[in-house]
Amino acid sequence: MPPSAAGLLWAAVLGLVALWPQHPTGARQLSWRDAAGHPLASAPSSCGGVTRFPLLVDQDRVWLPCPAAPDLPTGTFALLQPRRGKARLLEPLPERLALERVEGVLPGPGGRVGIVYRASTTSATGGARDALVAAVADAEGWRELPERLPGGAGSRLLGLGWAGYRLEVALAPARGEDTRAKAADAVLVRVGDRELPRIVTREEMCLDRTDCVVRAAWNTSIRGWRFLVEDGGTLREVEESGAGAAEGQSPRLLAGLDLRVAGRMRPPNLPATHQLEPDGSILPARPPPSGLRPLPSALVVGDNRLETLSRFVPEPGKGIVHEWRGQRWSTVSGAEGLLRVGEDTGALAAVARLESPCTHLASGFLVPSRRGLTLLGPEGCHVGLTASGQRADPLNLLEHLEYAHRPHALPALLFVVLGLPALLIPASVSSRPRARDHRLFVRAVLASCYLLGALPPLSWLWPLLS
Repeated sequence: MPPSAAGLLWAAVLGLVALWPQHPTGARQLSWRDAAGHPLASAPSSCGGVTRFPLLVDQDRVWLPCPAAPDLPTGTFALLQPRRGKARLLEPLPERLALERVEGVLPGPGGRVGIVYRASTTSATGGARDALVAAVADAEGWRELPERLPGGAGSRLLGLGWAGYRLEVALAPARGEDTRAKAADAVLVRVGDRELPRIVTREEMCLDRTDCVVRAAWNTSIRGWRFLVEDGGTLREVEESGAGAAEGQSPRLLAGLDLRVAGRMRPPNLPATHQLEPDGSILPARPPPSGLRPLPSALVVGDNRLETLSRFVPEPGKGIVHEWRGQRWSTVSGAEGLLRVGEDTGALAAVARLESPCTHLASGFLVPSRRGLTLLGPEGCHVGLTASGQRADPLNLLEHLEYAHRPHALPALLFVVLGLPALLIPASVSSRPRARDHRLFVRAVLASCYLLGALPPLSWLWPLLS
């Protein structure tokens, strides 16, 4: 075989090896950018605390709250897109409306997401007090900038709803501050509307009962707002006009009532015993599986409704158990630094290496996407999985070296792969020296130089490639 052909074959073989996916490889990592599009070295420290991540999963978009922290003074929200390999922060929240915790979230038309969070504000006298804040975001950023809701400190969120493309928020004011409402009334605010909020009085909601307390509100597109009220020791559902009363239920259900239909977030680690349906009925919720302790769960935009992407900790046992539409997946980090994934009670297969900064990926969230499942961590580490639990997006060697963050590793690999052809091909096509023996001697010298030069980087690269 001519030397030139041998050199080309060498390059082809080693190039194929370099690009061939290795199993298992490290996890992929999202590239972070701020609201202005400037790259960030990593995710802000407050993004994705264990009890707050993620907030909402909408197809291939994952919304993540980033509470106020030293490196993010007022906090904000982040949009993670594993399919695109990107993560972006929204514009920072206003200085006086720093994010403390999210209390409500409801997806809307056109990819919009309505958010209500509780903020710590500073009063005119210098004291601190809380307030409810509402905003609307989509993949491009803020559609409606965060604005403080009326009703005074200590107001309670009743529920969220959509009127076309506008977010409406129902809240129970603690005081009549900023409104003409009384404490027992409900205030309906259309976010971004500068007019006075609409007030639904106790008389309208409770049919003149004096012992009535509004517990939740939700908006149905056809029949308008509906309210869950407690009076006379029972729970009833009434329409905005005050007409229509559902069969009474015990108020004790409130402690375990799932209010996703109203966009309300449940406190972490509290499993729901009942769930409120759009028609006002209260149905028993499925209890947690035996032997599994519930963990904070994400909300997933399902078929025209919010669904819970449940996850649990085995007692006893290791790892995390994820549940989605009747399927159960287990994620475990082994002592050898491997991430293992398996469906239900089947065998766990190694799918990725747990390398810094992705060492805690096993405790992340298994979120559904258009192409299957994605195991995602709050720092942006992610692993794509097939329907059978196999790795769907392994790194090739070039990507592996890129994510290893070792200086000069990629140039060293390119020299090892392409160095010999780069030396032999010019010597093969050249007509000098003319003597065949001299040409063979020159090629032997060049090959020896390549070997002497390639051995040191190859010995350094081998642990990274193995």
